[in-house]
This record gives sequence, C-alpha cells and structure tokens, in this order.
Amino acid sequence: MARFFKRAPAPPPAEPKSRRRDFSELKPDPDKIGISGSVPFVRLPEPGTLFADRAARLRAAAPGHPLEAYLLFVAAVARAQAVVQATCPPPAAPDRADLALRAEHGMPLLSRHTLEADPGFDGCLTALLAELDLSAAPEASQAARSGLLAASREDRLDLAVQVFEGALPVDRIAECVFVAAALQVRFAEAAARLDAKTLKPVADGVCPCCGGAPVASVVVSWTPADKARYLSCSLCGTYWNHVRIRCTACGSGEGISYYGLDEVSKDVQVETCTTCHSYIKHLHQHQAPGLDPVADDIASYGLDLKIAEDGFRRAGLNLLFVI
Repeated sequence: MARFFKRAPAPPPAEPKSRRRDFSELKPDPDKIGISGSVPFVRLPEPGTLFADRAARLRAAAPGHPLEAYLLFVAAVARAQAVVQATCPPPAAPDRADLALRAEHGMPLLSRHTLEADPGFDGCLTALLAELDLSAAPEASQAARSGLLAASREDRLDLAVQVFEGALPVDRIAECVFVAAALQVRFAEAAARLDAKTLKPVADGVCPCCGGAPVASVVVSWTPADKARYLSCSLCGTYWNHVRIRCTACGSGEGISYYGLDEVSKDVQVETCTTCHSYIKHLHQHQAPGLDPVADDIASYGLDLKIAEDGFRRAGLNLLFVI
C-alpha cells in the first residue's frame, strides 16, 4: 500500500511525501478537536444553489478523467435536479407534533413518513425523468428511465422507500440512481425548512435531519466554523458537525490515519479507522472552496480502489455512485 499512497497534506511542518503518518501517534483528545461553543451543529442545505453548483463541479472535473462519461452523466442528473427544484412545488411542512416527538426521542426529524406523505414526490420524479438528457448515456440508463416512466405510481413510491431506507435492490440499481436524485431534491427542500436549533446529534454517521448516511467528511471555512469538520448527508445535503480525528462509523479516536493519492487532488483524502476497518472521504473545502462532496467523491474513485486493497470498507454512501 505504501507504494501507492503518499502522506496526506497536513499543517506545517511538512513531512516527506513518502512517509505515511498515523495520527493516532499524536494521542489527541477527540472531544476537544474541531468543535467549540461558537460552531453551529448543523448547516441546512440551500436547494436553490445546491444542484446547479454540483452540476458545474461535475462538468469541470470531467474532461480527461477516467470516469469522464459517468461524471458527465451525473452532471446531467444534477442539472435536471436544479430544474425540477426550481419548478416543482416544495413539499408541505412536516407536522409540528411529529417533529417535536422525534426531537424528544433523539430521532432524525424527517422520516419515511415524510416521503409517504409527500404528494409531490412522484411528480418531481417524473419531471426529473422527462428533463434528463440521456442522449449520450448508455442504453441501461435509457432503459431504466423508460422502465420507471412505465411503472405504476405505487411501484415508484415503493422503490423510493427502499432507496430511502438504504435497501437498494440490485436488479434495479440503474433506476435507483434516478429515484435517489428525486429524493435528494425533496429532502433537501424539507431539510431546508427545519429549525436548525431543534436539531441534535442522533448517532455516529447518522444525519440529524433525515437519518441518511454521510457521503463525505468536509473541513469547512464558513464563519464561524472555520476549519471545523462536518459530515455531508448523502440524501438531504445537510452538514452536521463531527469532531475531528474520530471515526464517523464507530466513534473511535484510535487508529485514525489519512491518505492521499498522487493522481487525486491533494485536497481530497481518505480517513481510515483500524478499529472498525472503515473509511470515508475527507475533503479540505477550506483550501478548495469549490469541492462538492458528491462530485468529488466520484472524481476521487481511485482512492476507493486503492484503500480497498488494504481491507477497508466504505463507511459513507453516495446515492448517485453506488459501488
């Protein structure tokens, strides 16, 4: 593995690129890293710009990339998401009593019921399918769209519930990408309307808004959260604070290391945990503000391939790039 990876960029003093740095040697106190009283727990998504910005990032990353065709495909999906987000009526506000009950019991505020009670979801999905330009996409993607449009409303909702719950049927993976894209639009809208002050930590690697898994870990540069670490939800796009140098899957602060790859941007790394043998992408957005968790997770797929050779499993989830 050492012959493939270089030490991930770290604050000065710089170390030789060939050295693998094990941050567990520093013996940090995880409870005192990357969090303070002034750092907001969550940053809710901004649906009006989220998908258009993501599409632009994907298009910028595509030229000459080994995954150029797929990056352009997901860019087309993100562009369609931006269109339907701007044109479809937003979902109704969640029931206040249900929100209060879920908050009281430490549960994500949005749930499967949010989806099932949303009369606009199916219209959003069919509008997204109609808006998609798949002229350059493989036949499998075109067939998946046709299959979804031909399916019943009940079947599309059933598949959406499965995707929401993380139980993606293998024989319908191509359809799941389109369904996930519609879910991202609806849940980003729903999350954006929540009161951030009512959100509380749920569990390691669980979005406090919708219960989704993180797509990546992000070191941000927002005021007043400069250089704080957040996790980005794969479903609703919410960012929630997570202490640094602590595993996002098992919560351990031991055996945490960071790796980069020569072929991948120095601002994108993987964080590994030897306690549970999981990893997650780690983006230095404070150094490269244009980084997008979904787009740059796909663009850095080489890191997934290399780190998997050491037996690490992916802790995060990218609904538009199921691997």
